[in-house]
Amino acid sequence: MRPLKLGSAGIRGVIGPGLTPENAIDFACAFGTFINGGKAVVALDTRFSSEMLHQAVIAGLQSCGCEVHDLGIAPAMLLSFAITRLKAAGGLLIGGGHQKESWNSIVPWGAGGAYLNSIQLRELFDIYYGRRFLACRWDGIKKIVPVGEAVRQQYFDALCKTVNTAAIAAARFTVINDFCNGSGSILEDEFAARFGLNAVPINNILSGIMPHDPEPRPHSAFQVQSLIKPLNSAAGFVFNSDMSRVSLVSDTGETLSEEYTFPLGADYLLEKAGKPGLRVISNTCTSKTLDEVVARHRGILEKYFTGQSNIIDYMRESNAFIGGEGSGSFTSSDWLPGFDALYISAVILEAMAVKRKRLSELIAALPRYHIVKRTIKSSSMHAYNRIRSLKTAVGGAKICELDGLRLDWNDGWISLRASSTEPVLRLISESKDRELAEERALKYSTLLEN
Repeated sequence: MRPLKLGSAGIRGVIGPGLTPENAIDFACAFGTFINGGKAVVALDTRFSSEMLHQAVIAGLQSCGCEVHDLGIAPAMLLSFAITRLKAAGGLLIGGGHQKESWNSIVPWGAGGAYLNSIQLRELFDIYYGRRFLACRWDGIKKIVPVGEAVRQQYFDALCKTVNTAAIAAARFTVINDFCNGSGSILEDEFAARFGLNAVPINNILSGIMPHDPEPRPHSAFQVQSLIKPLNSAAGFVFNSDMSRVSLVSDTGETLSEEYTFPLGADYLLEKAGKPGLRVISNTCTSKTLDEVVARHRGILEKYFTGQSNIIDYMRESNAFIGGEGSGSFTSSDWLPGFDALYISAVILEAMAVKRKRLSELIAALPRYHIVKRTIKSSSMHAYNRIRSLKTAVGGAKICELDGLRLDWNDGWISLRASSTEPVLRLISESKDRELAEERALKYSTLLEN
């Protein structure tokens, strides 16, 4: 099975046997052709392979006549912000996000600072597979334009206008930020200064060596957890390497599931807005905690396909207030059209400051469920048949086939779907009863594996 995938998050794979410089050049040429040789912004993360792909991507874009604005090492939301500020035709982000060190990806962004939608992606992939790329003359190749510090300052200016900076600063929080040695490290000092935080950064070296699994989940949060009580910290934030996801550690040292990030943020934003009928978009496998939070504020929750591009696209189409996923990601109509972990962190700190409650108290007010997540290796060609075969073993559950297969019982649910970023099936089981959630996860993962 060749570890290379094209999907809603662009092209990604294992460096060497999957994603190669040749793939990167072709994909960049396809993107340069897609934007008709327009202005493109490029950013990369700290992985060892990123600089190699960075050079290949720039070469491909230049060959199409693109004017390349190079952000250098920068997280996802800074690329999103820079695309709109520089009035670019699009951008490419080189970085593996939540995936292991051996993986990397090249993610395309549109002129609006969001992931390409499904129609745009189809056009881009048609160009990629067709290999009919723009080719400019030797005297049409444009110089690379470095992006200066001004864009970074403008990003923070905009962020500080979106959240209650004064309230956060007045609370004088001590927080621990784990950047997983990723690109978010470049923003740590400014974030602390702008919000008046006593911030303790860890894993903030731009080394390319990941100190733990880059997916922000409880098992990735033990280093932050060990510092919470000794430093009397109000909260800990565990980021993935491109700053699109975040999980939380409370003031009591509890390592919280990433599933609580979205409901916690939505709970505060909906309360702050104070209007019934606001629309919230999530995927089909986000915790039922979110369902109860939205219902509490008389909002409208709609489920859609998994993936940032799908959520943001449907959020815009439906004029929704908030959109996000249970991976530790969300955004609002007041902010960027993409998932930004610094914005999410600022919203949660604002909730703590304005409501004058500890993070543990805010979490205690949420409905709690037990959730089990598993991955099962499977190639794309077999994934959907394996999932469909389980419909005969559902045991009286309500069936939803919007995105893979979701089975709902009165006492919990199971979601099974093919990953858009890796050659695996993702299984999620949730219930108020821990043992029942574990039992169903074991049962259906065994059925899939057999």
